[in-house]
Amino acid sequence: MDPQAMLAPFYEAYNRRDIAVASHFLTSDVDWPDMAEGGRLTGPDALAAYWTRNDQSIQVELAPYAYGVAPDGRLTADLVLTIHNRRGQLWSETTVRHLFTLREGLISRMDIEPLEKRN
Repeated sequence: MDPQAMLAPFYEAYNRRDIAVASHFLTSDVDWPDMAEGGRLTGPDALAAYWTRNDQSIQVELAPYAYGVAPDGRLTADLVLTIHNRRGQLWSETTVRHLFTLREGLISRMDIEPLEKRN
């Protein structure tokens, strides 16, 4: 499976805030990190509610710049994660790796690892 072909449309839908389209890439029991409050979220409905809550207070943009496959078989996306407040002021910009576990061609789990800042 081509990681970019699988993941790029997901990121495009997320950045458009098209939750319905982004949810089509997820299993019914998707397991996702809750970066705002800690812990994990389960299922597309919980994830959609999380994204909607976040959008009320912050603007998150995910800009993937490299895709790959980890040694354990998970798909990876290295990206710049930029967060602005609702007035457009930059709060943070960091570089992270998203690691995706797939089941039957859909995302069943996502994990995040920090990366060194890109030059």
